[in-house]
Amino acid sequence: MKPLMPLTTRGGKKNPDKSAARSRVDLKRTGLAVATIVILSVLLSIHMLPSKVTLKLGQISPEDIIAPRTARYKDTTETELRKAKAAAGVGKAYDVVPNAADQAIGALKTIFATVENVRGRSTGGPVTKRVDLVRQRLGSVIGGHVSDGTFVSLLSMDPAALRQVEDDSLQIVSAAMSREIHDDPADLRESRREVLAESERLLNDPRKAALVGEIAQDSLRPNRVFDPDRTVDQQEAAKDKVLPVYRLIMRGDTVIAKGEPVLQEHIEKFEALGLMNPKVDYWSVIWLTVLVMMAVLLVVGYLYRYYYDVYRDTRTLLLLAVLVVIGTLALRISGSLLGINLTPYQVGYLGILWVTAVGMLVAVLVNPQVSVLITALLSIVLSLMLNGELRFAASAFMTAVVGIYSVANIRDRSDLATSVGALAAAGVILVWVTGGLNNDPISLMQMGTVWVGLVVPIGAAALFYFGTVPLEKLFGLTTHISLLELANTNKPLLRKLVMEAPGTYTHSMAVGHLAETAAEAIGADSLMARVASYYHDIGKIRRPQFFIENQNVENVHDRMNPTLSALVITSHIKDGVDIAKEYRLPGVVIDAIMQHHGTSLVQYFYDQAAGEQDPCMALESQFRYGGPKPKTKEAAIVMLADSVEAASRAMPKPTRATIELVVNKVIADKLRDGQLDESDLSFKEVGTISEAFRRALMGTLHARIDYSEAENKRLAANGDSDSKLARDSGEDEADTEPGPTTTAS
Repeated sequence: MKPLMPLTTRGGKKNPDKSAARSRVDLKRTGLAVATIVILSVLLSIHMLPSKVTLKLGQISPEDIIAPRTARYKDTTETELRKAKAAAGVGKAYDVVPNAADQAIGALKTIFATVENVRGRSTGGPVTKRVDLVRQRLGSVIGGHVSDGTFVSLLSMDPAALRQVEDDSLQIVSAAMSREIHDDPADLRESRREVLAESERLLNDPRKAALVGEIAQDSLRPNRVFDPDRTVDQQEAAKDKVLPVYRLIMRGDTVIAKGEPVLQEHIEKFEALGLMNPKVDYWSVIWLTVLVMMAVLLVVGYLYRYYYDVYRDTRTLLLLAVLVVIGTLALRISGSLLGINLTPYQVGYLGILWVTAVGMLVAVLVNPQVSVLITALLSIVLSLMLNGELRFAASAFMTAVVGIYSVANIRDRSDLATSVGALAAAGVILVWVTGGLNNDPISLMQMGTVWVGLVVPIGAAALFYFGTVPLEKLFGLTTHISLLELANTNKPLLRKLVMEAPGTYTHSMAVGHLAETAAEAIGADSLMARVASYYHDIGKIRRPQFFIENQNVENVHDRMNPTLSALVITSHIKDGVDIAKEYRLPGVVIDAIMQHHGTSLVQYFYDQAAGEQDPCMALESQFRYGGPKPKTKEAAIVMLADSVEAASRAMPKPTRATIELVVNKVIADKLRDGQLDESDLSFKEVGTISEAFRRALMGTLHARIDYSEAENKRLAANGDSDSKLARDSGEDEADTEPGPTTTAS
């Protein structure tokens, strides 16, 4: 089945000047493209000028302030905290003290040299005086941590023991000074404890170990001195290595709630969102306009290359532009302009609804393949509005494709309900798939299920159904939605037909069945063929008694001359057009009414007139319909179905052979008369139509195999059955709806 396309753009003759038309610049199309680019750029740039916020640090917010867009801001408080931790982790920087070890060893030797000197000069007297003399000679710098008891022990030792204590002390001090000793009191105390512990480990005599440890402790000196400048430099370097902490505030999030005091974090959010000093980012607007221009030119090039019929129809291009602008405006309104406090997820689901609805409308009003491209671009727009959130863009595109597929060839009202179910199923699957990929909580996916299972499909279907009718009328299009309404046999015009011309109504329903079957067989628009068949003979309402299907007693043509009869018969075309316009039927149906007889000859009355006078072209022209010939495949199918149905009812004994003969004869006559020349039907399609008619008539007429079928085929081969069949069916067909059962050669 061929996908549904606007009936006004299908089946027309090829434009012989197509190449020349393509080479010319069309100001209307150019202006439309420029206007579309400007409007879309403005709609997409509105969010770049947010409202100004004048709140200061510490003030109370008088209202809820909602983020108009998604933005990233620097969390200064957290960043400074991390920098402080990094600086604290650096520690102090120390410089090496030159000759610190030599100074410590020199102090140690000075103590022992002074003790030996005092002991050698003062061998008598109180020991306390000798201790005082030692301290006097050492001064306040050296020996300050050595106790009087230690000096007494040293002064009372024999020389060998004193030298041994000195050697042990030198060993311990040298080892201690090889390690870092900072000029920090705590570090120096720790080093002295280590020296004492080392002396106790090396020496077995506790008394001697205490002497050595005390003297070594006094000799220790810091060999590392604190450098404040280098410490500050290292801390600053550590701070510089800390990366700034950025937070993301989503569009629709509450920046600050009503009654909440303004903190530094709120100020940072305001600045990131541009609320403190709003201004237009002209470069962003320029690049956005360039992006919109590329998208519009892409669509124009695509239509020019692959769908030139759409491209050359300015009205269809205008409709396409209007739908795109409506879709973009709807996305913008649902996203921010109304100021409704929606979460980003709710905005995303509303975006899916609008993209799907616009895709379905474009599929029905313009073209399904073009609709796929438009929905892809609108999905990108949705992603831009959500600051690159691809999950909703992907879901919108795939949901819209399901909607396009479900309505592209809508045939009856149940198909719309089916499309709602398909949208709901696709949406629910996508919610759980994308939710699983993003590790969404179950509650969030359940909320999404409600949106895509109810709100999106029902809303999109409602927008599609109620949006199609006004757009059809505004742009003069006809879609299956309006055709479905016309196919309702309870429509006032069809009710009038069944009341005033019941035979014609029955004939029209039968023609509709044949036409729909044939259209399906060749991939034409079967619904259009069926609806056109229902209304093709509404002109007979004006004078129903002049058509044999509505006559019960006598044929009024028996009392009229052939010329007047032909005039009355052919007038039902003009009457039908007038009635169709009165009831505001679509243009494609009116065209089918005008074309379903083409310029055929009213054969029966022409033969009567030709028997009374010499036949000539002037006479023949008086008995032909005014045309035009069928311009579309659907109109041609209606013509063939009309003639075949009328001829088939004249068969007294329908069999497989007679049905096939009638169908082939009617179609052959139309071909010879040139009635199908402007319809774009191929010979292969005509053969398919003939076979479809044969199968349909065998089912409706309950054709049965006759034992004389072989004999009939033999006569048909000799031409006898054809002549008999023409005589049997020709007059009745002429009375029903005269046409060329045989054409004048």
